[in-house]
Amino acid sequence: MIHETGDVEGAERYRSDLLEADASQFPRTTLKKQHPKTTRRNVGEDYRGCLVIGVLPSAELYRRIEGWWYGIVGAAAPVTDSGNRT
Repeated sequence: MIHETGDVEGAERYRSDLLEADASQFPRTTLKKQHPKTTRRNVGEDYRGCLVIGVLPSAELYRRIEGWWYGIVGAAAPVTDSGNRT
């Protein structure tokens, strides 16, 4: 996503180079409407917009994240009533 006043082509080129991926692999850049009352501070040549990453719903991904969570929780030391770790 990038503001409509931003350099769309430059931002797409920057992201492709940064991620070492062809720009055709990404969906079309979404233009954010400019609100005249808003004072934007993120302007200038180094403004690249906002990279949005979407993940499709996936049972496998859910199970992997759930496994990470159980690993984190299982490795944590229990806390006693006094607030100290055992």
